Amino acid sequence: MKTDLFVIAAVAVFGASAMAFAGDIKLPAPQKTGGPTVFAAIDQRGSAGHSGFPSGNLDRQDLSTILWAASGNNRDGAKWTVPMGMGRPPYCKIYVTTAEGVFLYDWKAHELKQVSAENVGSRIPMQDFAKNAPAVLYIVGDNAALADLPRQDWVAEWCGVLAGAMSQNIYLASQGVGVGTRLIYSINREEAARLLKLGPKDTPFFAMPMGKK
Repeated sequence: MKTDLFVIAAVAVFGASAMAFAGDIKLPAPQKTGGPTVFAAIDQRGSAGHSGFPSGNLDRQDLSTILWAASGNNRDGAKWTVPMGMGRPPYCKIYVTTAEGVFLYDWKAHELKQVSAENVGSRIPMQDFAKNAPAVLYIVGDNAALADLPRQDWVAEWCGVLAGAMSQNIYLASQGVGVGTRLIYSINREEAARLLKLGPKDTPFFAMPMGKK
């Protein structure tokens, strides 16, 4: 009887653990060839309009390429796709919201870690076209990651510069895979902190709603 109870308890614990990670998404390898040339992508790069914002769903290959371009490591993890101060790991985090829930991009594993299964897409952006976007990326400053800087007045500057560099890579990669996007500052930051489950020192900078053209 005791053995049976032990087995049941073990199965219950294992099952609960498996369910906790059931929503994580392992992304395919990012696209690194094909698409427009760098100069063509720069020439064509632009913000999708409010009216007629693209409404097609992004597939996981699209997300993989865009997220890798935003902060992913390359050259065996020795370098980054955007400049990091002192070669540090990324000190801005990327959250993704879709109909499947809220996710945090894990650049080490190149996967999306599920934060919640709730569809919060319409509750953080303040513009109608963004509320209806199939996916939204949020760039968040991870101030705690820079707690050891010799001057704490550098933290906001470093995070802000990195967020800007990430946004440009997001624009270019999106153009390359046929995804429309637009950087918007008009987000409800209190809701972002609550629904994305941000830490007390995290700073949400902006959102980039996305839709397949």
